[in-house]
Amino acid sequence: MKNINNYIAILFLSVIFFSCSGGGPSLQEYFVNKNQDANFISLDIPSSILSVNKTALTDEQKQAYQSVKKLNVLAFRVNQENTEEYQKEKQIINEILKDEKYQELMVLNSGNHRGTIKYLGTDESIDEVIVFGSSDEDGFALIRVLGDEMKPENMITLVQALENGSIDASGIEGQLKGIFDN
Repeated sequence: MKNINNYIAILFLSVIFFSCSGGGPSLQEYFVNKNQDANFISLDIPSSILSVNKTALTDEQKQAYQSVKKLNVLAFRVNQENTEEYQKEKQIINEILKDEKYQELMVLNSGNHRGTIKYLGTDESIDEVIVFGSSDEDGFALIRVLGDEMKPENMITLVQALENGSIDASGIEGQLKGIFDN
């Protein structure tokens, strides 16, 4: 009888463990696991690196800007020695992003450059925005945009502010360009 109780307890704990694990790594786990990998460059960039002309922003754009707190960047620079590893890592990320919890905002294709923008959360409140862009010649960048009370419509106004020059993203662009120029 004691053995049966032990088996039931082990079975119960196994079911709980495997149901909580979700089957594959989360994007956050992927970032943590690859943080120290020599093929990757990892950066945490605060939103304060953006130069903002607050007088040129609408109230909605100010709200959108203030909702973004930081960007987690993970980049892989491909070269002749790590092409197989690059393809493997790109496939892992694509598999993670296929999960239904990541909702698609946009797909980008420009020649050899491919990208996708997805988000976690609801239509009313975004928990994080994920940008994944790749090029077989250059490598890939995976960016998590983290913030508080981010809203889909606010992200659109933030992109508009970037486009019209109210927000100068050259600081972030310089950080990202430096990754791929080295």
